[in-house]
Amino acid sequence: MAKLALTLVPLLPLLGFVINAFWGKKLTPKASGTLASLSIGAAFVCALIVTGHYVWYANGVAVESYNVSWFTSQLFGKEFDVNLGLRFDHLSVVMALVITGVGTLIHIYSVGYMAHDKGYWRYFAYLNLFCFAMLCLALGDNLVLLFLGWEGVGLCSYLLIGFWYEDEEKAKAGKKAFVVNRIGDLGFLVGMMLLAWHFGTLDTAELTKSAGELAKNTAELTQNQWVFNAACISLFVGAVGKSAQIPLYVWLPDAMAGPTPVSALIHAATMVTAGVYMVCRLSAVYALSTWVLPAIAVVGAATAIFAASIGLVQRDIKKVLAYSTVSQLGYMFMAVGLGAYTFAVFHLMTHAFFKALLFLGSGSVIHSLEHGYGHGNPDSQDLRLMGGLKEKMPVTCWTMVIGGLALSGVPIFAGFFSKDEIILSAWLSELGVGKPVWILGIGAAAMTAFYTARLIALTFFGKFRGPHHVWEHAHESPRTMTVPLVILAIMSVVGGLVNIPHNLAHGADNFAQFLSGTFTTPSFAQSHGEHDHTSAEWGNMLFSVVIAIGMFYAGFKYYSRDGALSRADAKASAGLKPVFTTLLNKYYVDELYEKVIVRPIRIGAQLFFVFIDMLLIDLVFVNGSAFVMGALSHLMRRVQTGVVSFYLYTFSIGAVILLLVLLLW
Repeated sequence: MAKLALTLVPLLPLLGFVINAFWGKKLTPKASGTLASLSIGAAFVCALIVTGHYVWYANGVAVESYNVSWFTSQLFGKEFDVNLGLRFDHLSVVMALVITGVGTLIHIYSVGYMAHDKGYWRYFAYLNLFCFAMLCLALGDNLVLLFLGWEGVGLCSYLLIGFWYEDEEKAKAGKKAFVVNRIGDLGFLVGMMLLAWHFGTLDTAELTKSAGELAKNTAELTQNQWVFNAACISLFVGAVGKSAQIPLYVWLPDAMAGPTPVSALIHAATMVTAGVYMVCRLSAVYALSTWVLPAIAVVGAATAIFAASIGLVQRDIKKVLAYSTVSQLGYMFMAVGLGAYTFAVFHLMTHAFFKALLFLGSGSVIHSLEHGYGHGNPDSQDLRLMGGLKEKMPVTCWTMVIGGLALSGVPIFAGFFSKDEIILSAWLSELGVGKPVWILGIGAAAMTAFYTARLIALTFFGKFRGPHHVWEHAHESPRTMTVPLVILAIMSVVGGLVNIPHNLAHGADNFAQFLSGTFTTPSFAQSHGEHDHTSAEWGNMLFSVVIAIGMFYAGFKYYSRDGALSRADAKASAGLKPVFTTLLNKYYVDELYEKVIVRPIRIGAQLFFVFIDMLLIDLVFVNGSAFVMGALSHLMRRVQTGVVSFYLYTFSIGAVILLLVLLLW
């Protein structure tokens, strides 16, 4: 039963994709959306069945699907047998339930959001295909299947970002995401090849076992240290691309060009966390490296504060949330680099709840305002043209307030429990980078609370700043959109209760206990419970709480007043204009990449096109060979006179020459 249910988890969304892709155009928007929602909902039920079996009957032994021999290949002089199979363990439980659970809510939400879009059937087909690819990534029992899922979600991201491809800017955003992710994917492939070369397998369970045995062999570990460092950093390059970390984060803010539910599912709750999942899955391999994990912690912390600072001044509601997502992914990599894998996964889960809620809430606002502005009008996303919408959209307002409090790390909400554990891990870390990472994490937390309060206040409080006719048309979204908001709001409150810190309730850290033993912890990392850190825990917690509440209050107090945005812009322009302009223009990173990387590559491509394609291939090889053959055929035509005596004459001369050659040879 469990094997069958596990096999059905990815296959049901695949079935939904096939039906919508081939016959969806003949269905009504509601029927197409219902079919897609049922397929992922059924997958969620199957995931619950497998989870129940795993937790209560399997006694910690991974549940495996029906394995099929996929292919056998010779690589580096070794024979590789790659199976097509799924494995369900502690980490898979979290990923499968998040993907299918949050995915089901977003599918239901999309039924209302995409009801009047002419491409509804394509949208739901792509969404189901994405869920299939993401589940293959999370449940695959080897890196080959994980990589295929990795590429699959990248393809679906491209299709959904550029879903409204008639708009050139949206099409460009899809291509940008696709190209930037290919850079990271090259690193992933190099890392896979290095692991295959050294370990002779790409099965994740065998890799974990072999890496654990190798850790005990100091001589071999020292001899091959470069292999593990190179493999780990290469794999991390892949994670940097997929999970939008410095320097490959630039695709994610532009990905907001797609439909808002796409931003919630793919670019907040699931796909962008694939890099975090991959590093956690290969924790045993990363434990063999000497410097890669501290480097990951630094990159994560730098990304967290960098993206948070940009979010302080953005005027597009979705762009604020996009940079917030980049920042929160930075927190997850901070935890990974510090060896706190459990808290990275914990924050991955809670972030899926409250960030999906915030994106869907912003989609509800945009959907409402588009009735006045018109579909696709960027003014419907401009915070400067919002305000006072709590009167028109009370459910959207208060659910987004809950999501904002969770994101800010305010106590009792889910984000407080997960983010606090990561910051505490940095403080307790024995690494030299621990304290600098802690400082960056605290700074990012303060900015997060402030820009979240700013977003909430500018959207729902004060007076409406847009045209009067837009206000008249604004209204609450339909139940298909508000019910998922309410459910996600509940999860944003109770989601953190699965892992209450032991200084608050000893023995209540159930999530950490559930994942204990899943990861191979590096030597420099230690559990919070190993030593008596009660004072440090309380000190960090109180400090985080004061910052979260204080900054949220300050941001809300300031921006909820009428005219606050114009006053803030005026003050920034007067006193901190260079800083304000730099943040508003996102540190000019896109412009820098355009000048330093994109433009030279484009010029190089044009030169190759002119000199290689047009001159060498077309002119010399294609047209040149045609000219030579034409000239030779012209000469041959002159020989073909049609006079028999001339033919006999030339034949005789040729025969004499041939005879002389034979005699003289």
